[in-house]
Amino acid sequence: MNVRIFLLIALISLGTSAKEADLKPTISGLFDVGGFNLYLECFQHQNSKPQLIIESGFGLWGSDGVWLENIERLKNDFNVCLYDRSGLGKSESGPVPFTVNNMANWLRNLLQTADIKPPYYFAGHSYDSYIINSYNNQFPDEVLGAVLIDPAPFGFFYTMAIRWPKDFKTENKQLRRQMNFELTVRNPLFERVPEKVDLMKSYQELSNAVSFGDKPVITLRSKQNGERFDSPDVPDDIARKMDKLFDNADSYFKGLSNNSQVFYSNSKKHNLHIHDSDLVVESIKKLLRK
Repeated sequence: MNVRIFLLIALISLGTSAKEADLKPTISGLFDVGGFNLYLECFQHQNSKPQLIIESGFGLWGSDGVWLENIERLKNDFNVCLYDRSGLGKSESGPVPFTVNNMANWLRNLLQTADIKPPYYFAGHSYDSYIINSYNNQFPDEVLGAVLIDPAPFGFFYTMAIRWPKDFKTENKQLRRQMNFELTVRNPLFERVPEKVDLMKSYQELSNAVSFGDKPVITLRSKQNGERFDSPDVPDDIARKMDKLFDNADSYFKGLSNNSQVFYSNSKKHNLHIHDSDLVVESIKKLLRK
């Protein structure tokens, strides 16, 4: 697995079909979240339907159109909203750096300002499972359940930042590049990172997060290849820390809720909402039956 997969933006250019082009938001625009504006799109058709909030992956934004095909398949069961986080897409930039708790609070302010009333179901891709976790930790009465789409195990970024010994030296250029890349986790203002998240502080914020209780939580993971996380260049004692994290990932995800399930896709791709949309859509609908 490439260590950049959860941290670097995956730039995906996808055209929209005629069917998708016909799907227009009933609510769209910029809304104040406390000193700056975030962009929101909602597809609201009946007040009686449950509300679904979609979180796009790290460095990606809701208005990019990638989720439209899935929304077309979900709109009969849910009212759906998705948005652009601070500094992404059509949204303005807020203060930097920020933490996962800030992101959850801005989302709540956005929904309140736009009069999108709780409670909510959530679906979040990759890193953004952390935002959902933070929202549930701070506002548990507003969360009904969640689908986590190929999320990073909790502690992924923290492990990247701490696993390299301070005196580690190598003549291997590729290994040195990997180490230097991982150590940028400590610098939330690193210029190549699209979202200026303080990942170390965010780890501390979620370390003692409350569970989802009896709420349904479905975790979808990409197909595993059985290989260790790192390339053979990484020394075993350093690689072992990340391997341990991934070895325990299923146990962590199952422990998020008393009503938790983990499913594996047949796809090895990270963007399961694109490459295994059937699994993602059916899992989101399954929240209503749990």
